[in-house]
Parts: sequence; structure tokens; C-alpha cells
Amino acid sequence: MFDCFLAQILVLIMMFLCSVRVLFIKNSRVDSFAAFAPLSLLVSACIFFCFGFSLLNLALFVLSFLVFSTNFRAILRLSAKLIIDTYNVVFVIFSILNLILVLGLAAIIILVRPVKYSEKDFNITKEQHTLTGNLSTLQVRDSFFSGERFSGTLFIYEPVIKDEITQSLYSENPILLFASGLRGSVQNYEPYFMLLAQKGYTVMAADLYVPELRFLSKYSDGFISKSLVESQFLRRFMALKEERSNPERFKQILAEEQKSATKKYSALTHLALEIFGDEAKVFYIVDGVDFDSIYAVIDEFNTEPFSNAKGFFSMNRVDEYTTSGYGFIEQTDVLLAHDMGIERENKFFIPRYVANKTIKTITESR
Repeated sequence: MFDCFLAQILVLIMMFLCSVRVLFIKNSRVDSFAAFAPLSLLVSACIFFCFGFSLLNLALFVLSFLVFSTNFRAILRLSAKLIIDTYNVVFVIFSILNLILVLGLAAIIILVRPVKYSEKDFNITKEQHTLTGNLSTLQVRDSFFSGERFSGTLFIYEPVIKDEITQSLYSENPILLFASGLRGSVQNYEPYFMLLAQKGYTVMAADLYVPELRFLSKYSDGFISKSLVESQFLRRFMALKEERSNPERFKQILAEEQKSATKKYSALTHLALEIFGDEAKVFYIVDGVDFDSIYAVIDEFNTEPFSNAKGFFSMNRVDEYTTSGYGFIEQTDVLLAHDMGIERENKFFIPRYVANKTIKTITESR
């Protein structure tokens, strides 16, 4: 999440330099800062594809397009290596307006910036893999160029092990499995997963976009519209929008999603056994899912020939965790947290508290 913030700041700096230059021209020169206009537009578009759709990313893209449009003639002059010694009044006015908008958006982005953290802060490692197949054939995609369909993203968080004693101690811990919902991606839960990994647990967490889990598209018309709504790019945003615009209909969607836990966690368990071996012990982390569904998964993987499932922990049963379904947005999505009346929190108090509760439950289940 903080990487997205840094990318946004980069775009803002380029737009600032492009807009502020009208205040400082004194000598005839090539108007080289105009080159930042197309660069800022390109980077803002890349932010969409790398970090997904959000209101801030949309505002950044729209503003970068406005700056590009304002500076289009300047870009043409630059490409022709023409010298400029003055700016016309209309261009100066629009540039100053752009500058004001850039400064305003910068203030908002800095105010709602996510909390900075990294794997090094927790002494862990993080791997990211692309998934392919449906829920019955889910697997890690070998290569981006293999041509296989995109079905989701898998994140694996593991502790850094430096000696055999630590290795032996951590080997007794089960693999923790988590599948995200419509309103929160894995990255919205990441501080919690990193804290668990710091305590010696391996966490496998997945965002799944398979056809069996398409709940939002039932209310969309047309193939393109259905595909966009369920895409990695738009799904979370559309779920949050649906929750606010059609709360009663979203309750039905949420009920269907909660009952899908059996299929999601069963597929994720098979994938975990493929990665870590058939003898691996697994423990499920859920957030607001139907308990009968998760019990069905535990029964499935405690019936011959399996004996892998060791139990589950429901995050939403922790009273202090008030953002069930959204993740730890007080660190990862501060704009949404502000909208829900929750302040930015950089000490990781709630994810740390929930992680400790999780570990206590795992210990008691042994």
C-alpha cells in the first residue's frame, strides 16, 4: 500500500514541476519541464493497473490528463526543439489552476497515506504468485507468458529462520490459510499476516477471481460489464459502492459470499498441500464467513485420507476488531477508515491484538 503512495507522490511531483514552471521563466530556453506532462499521465495510468482502482487513483489520473491537455502544445514545441521566451495569459491561468489542484490533491493524499511497513520491519519474507485454473484445479501459474487464465493472486508470508533450533520450533506450527472477501483484499490484512509470520507462522493468503465466486456480476448487464465488475482492477471498489448504494441487495450478495467459504478454503487447502506436502497441518483464518461452511472444510480434511485441518479462528469474534470484512484499514486504507470514523493508527495495536488472539487459539487447539 505504501508503494502506491510513493507512486502517487512521484506523479504529483512531476505535475507540480510541469505546472509551476510558468512562474519562473526569465530567459529564452527549451521548455523541457513540459516532458513531465506525458510522463505523469503514463505513470498515473500504470498505478491503476499495479494497485487497482480507487477514488484517489482516479483523481490522480484525471488531474494528470488535465495537465497533459493543458501542456499539449508545449510538448509539441519541445519535440520540435523550439525556443520559448514567454507564455500566453490563458496558458498561465490554466497552469496556475492545475498547480492549485495538484497541491490540494497532494494534501489529501498525504493526509490519508497508508502506514509504512515492510517485510524487514517484521523480519519475514513475502512471496507473491499468480494463480490459474478454477476452484477444482487451482494452481500456481508457471509463467506470465504461459497463456493460462488469471484466477487470483497468492501471497505467502514466512518467518526468517536463522538456525536449526528455530527451524525445529517453527516446524510444529500449522500453515495458516486465508481467502479474502469482496470488500477487502489480502493487502488490507497484511499487517496482521506479517505479525503472525513474525511469531513463526507461515501464512498463505489469496485473492481469488474464479468464475465460481462471481457474486457482483449477477446484477450487471453485458459481458464486458460483468467482466469488469469481477476483475482484480474493479471488484473491491464496486463491492464498496454496491454496499452503499444498494445495502439490502448487498446483504444478499454478502450472504452468498459467506457461504462460499467451503469452496474457497477447500481449494486453498489443496494448493497448500501441493506446495508444502501432504503431511502439512493447516489452520483456517476467516473473517465473517458462515461457520457451517468452514466446519465442512475441516471435516473434509480430517476424513481419510486426510488428517490436516487443526481448526479455525474467526477474526470478527474479536470485539476490538471493528472493521470486519474490510481488513485493517486504519493502516492500509486510511481514506475508507476516515469515512467510517476510524483514525489512522501506526502502532499496529489492533492487528497485533488480533494476531495474539489467533496464536492463543492455535495453541489451545493442539
